[in-house]
Amino acid sequence: MTIGEKIKMLRQKQGITQEKLADYLNISPQSVSKWENNNAFPDISLVVPLANYFGITIDELFDRDSDEQTADIEEYDKKYQRFANRGLVAESIALWREAVQKYPRNYHCLIHLAHSVWDTLQDGAFEAFHNENAKEVVGICERILADCTDNNIRNSALQLLVFTYSNQYLSLADESKAVKYANMAGGLYTCREMLLEHAYYYTDDGKKKMLEQKHRNNLYFMDELCMNIYLQEYQSPEEEILACETAIKLWTLLVHDGNFLFYHCRMADVWYRLAKHHAKLQHRVETLDALKNAVEHAKCFDRRATDPASDKVNYSSVFVSRATDDPAGYSKNFKETHLQKLRQDMIRKCFDFVREEPDFVALQKDSV
Repeated sequence: MTIGEKIKMLRQKQGITQEKLADYLNISPQSVSKWENNNAFPDISLVVPLANYFGITIDELFDRDSDEQTADIEEYDKKYQRFANRGLVAESIALWREAVQKYPRNYHCLIHLAHSVWDTLQDGAFEAFHNENAKEVVGICERILADCTDNNIRNSALQLLVFTYSNQYLSLADESKAVKYANMAGGLYTCREMLLEHAYYYTDDGKKKMLEQKHRNNLYFMDELCMNIYLQEYQSPEEEILACETAIKLWTLLVHDGNFLFYHCRMADVWYRLAKHHAKLQHRVETLDALKNAVEHAKCFDRRATDPASDKVNYSSVFVSRATDDPAGYSKNFKETHLQKLRQDMIRKCFDFVREEPDFVALQKDSV
């Protein structure tokens, strides 16, 4: 059997059209037709992607087996986590482009590429490419929905589609499409995190895992609740202040001992927003106090995020003590530390009325 005949056999067996195969390989359908009619041969650079696209051992098509592919993708994951931990978005995109070139039908690689490209939509440094990158994210995610059967990957694609189509600053913003894809996702009480609370039950080990899941969910749900509260638009600065203060109170009730670990970054954000709202009303003491708290939380987060010796540990609040925090899994879409980003944001004009205050000057120094 010639290579062209083998491609045709594999394609037809899996119900794949010449057009779809060509799309994955970024070539013309005419090229696929020529291969299958033995009028041309695939370029050597397409040999590995072809074999992996059909999900066969590459001994069959040439030189790679499935175990090697799995190990190779694990290496991509390790490299990506190092990039994500340092906020290296461009490097993450290049990494997953390389992986997708090798494994064009591997949905794990595709969804990671989509997420990495989506990260550029949150960064002003990539503003000139926002619309182009948004189209790429949509294209990848819609391809995943058309072909992938893995629920986790599909749900991740739905999330990105909703986030992208609901972004009013993009040329492809479309509320109806955002709603359509949101409605394709599962409901709150049928999501993985909620169902796992019920799945673990009958054994001692299961009960332990159930409690761990409940404590993780306490953090997840508090995070969502608080952001829903303080990220809303309100009628007045007074209402915005109330929203931020409420979020801070809720977080400090759950994490009663102040050991926020990862969620120090959330506390830094809400305290900074509170400072902005007080600044609108020229509240000198309250503005400076909120900024001091924001800086302290940012420093706490950065110490944990940037210390190579930081280990995976449990939270210590009684309500979340079974949940763990692992700095190795942190990711961000900017290169600066949280403290550096916070200090950049403190340049805003709303803080001009306290800019010469000794306390404000001190907050801009590393010695704080």
